[in-house]
Amino acid sequence: MASIDSQKDYYAILGVAWNADDETIKQAYRQQVQVYHPDHGNGKTELFRQVQEAYEVLRDKALRQAYDRQRESRGLSQNAPVVCELLQSRAYLAPLDVSQVIYVLVDIHPKAEAQKVAVRQRLNIALVIDCSTSMSGARMQNVKVAAADLLESLDPADRLALVTFSDRAEILAPSELVENARVFKSAIASVVPGGGTEINRGLVAGLGEVRRYAARDTINHVILLTDGRTYGDEMQSLAEARRAASENITISAFGIGEDWNDEFLDALARSGGGVSQYISSPSDVRTILKHQIQGLCNIMLQRMQLEVNTAPYVHVQAAYRAAPYLEILDYAGNVISLGNLLVDEPVSVMLELVIERPETGERRIARLDLVGDMATSEAIRLRQDVNVTFTLDVPEEQVPPRLINYMARLNVFQLQEKAWKALGVGDVRQATRYLEYAATRLFDMGQRDLGQAAMLEVGRLSHGSEPSGEGRKKLRYGTRSLMAPAK
Repeated sequence: MASIDSQKDYYAILGVAWNADDETIKQAYRQQVQVYHPDHGNGKTELFRQVQEAYEVLRDKALRQAYDRQRESRGLSQNAPVVCELLQSRAYLAPLDVSQVIYVLVDIHPKAEAQKVAVRQRLNIALVIDCSTSMSGARMQNVKVAAADLLESLDPADRLALVTFSDRAEILAPSELVENARVFKSAIASVVPGGGTEINRGLVAGLGEVRRYAARDTINHVILLTDGRTYGDEMQSLAEARRAASENITISAFGIGEDWNDEFLDALARSGGGVSQYISSPSDVRTILKHQIQGLCNIMLQRMQLEVNTAPYVHVQAAYRAAPYLEILDYAGNVISLGNLLVDEPVSVMLELVIERPETGERRIARLDLVGDMATSEAIRLRQDVNVTFTLDVPEEQVPPRLINYMARLNVFQLQEKAWKALGVGDVRQATRYLEYAATRLFDMGQRDLGQAAMLEVGRLSHGSEPSGEGRKKLRYGTRSLMAPAK
């Protein structure tokens, strides 16, 4: 009788769904045999052995049921509405005494059938608007129009609170069902700019309104709009964001114009499990806010985390979000927080793994567990192993083109990030070099507009001037949003 190893994902090995019928499994097995059989010129013995093992279990009804029960008892979800797939830069390495690096792309996307039956969850949100003096004129007028439009994007059963802040906070409309739209429209119209900017006051008030009706089966979210810098309350705001995230309340932050602190808003959104975005023109507020609400309505999986457990001779050098936008991810302990997965927007994560002095043979160098909560509040766990064969006879391998494409985009994003860090410590020469390298790569990628923006900043630095707020934000958020490579 074939042995069962519930640590392995036999369905992934054969490339079939967890509910595949016998004929589908048989056809998948035959296809894999044609690729990996040792008698073929490019056959791979170890992969063929795995295919054989998977087929022996899944073709036998009793063994398959036992295998499914074992995986369910360990918390692994066979019927999850999402798929977690891996793409490695290398599958074979020599067992060297020097450090070696392998890149792993983790693709997370909804199953096609799950997209069709996705359930929209009720929203419980607070719109927190900066109404300091700098928001006067076109900025505030566009924010008011965007806030009114937002009402049209919500369902009557959703909840909304409207909060404004300057050097104090005011709850213009406490959290209520959106069916009472007249209250919100009146509150929006009454906003008059004036005063300074203290983000923490508005954030605390907005979070307080969301907390009143927060529930696990609703999307609890704060949307912050600001055009200025807050002074002296940054650490308090970040602490509030972390506390909110622990209570399943997320925060997104949108900066209008050029005068706000992009590093702070990035950190605020990252701590709060949301996103930050640059709004270059006041007229774009409506479009971006509408897109944000659409995203909240299309959440399939909440509170996603990637748990990374490595072999003793392996460590995570860096982790990046590769799609839908680029971001350097915090790697605390062995957990990477990924926020939410949308119905129509896959998430990809790039891991940079460093390997030190491995032994020969096929080795599991890392185990990845994707965990999250579905709309039904049911928790899921999907597991994938990163395996590498260490051998003196390393076959020739091609790095997958898609992985190369992602790495090229990440490289440009990292170059401009390094430039701002170098400037932060007063190294203008190094910052200039980084921006020149970034410009060259952007032109090579056909990103002429961003390349020119980088060269304009190079010119400013070369003449002893400070970088422009517009140029810095255009590069940070432009390289972050570079087009994803085709699959």
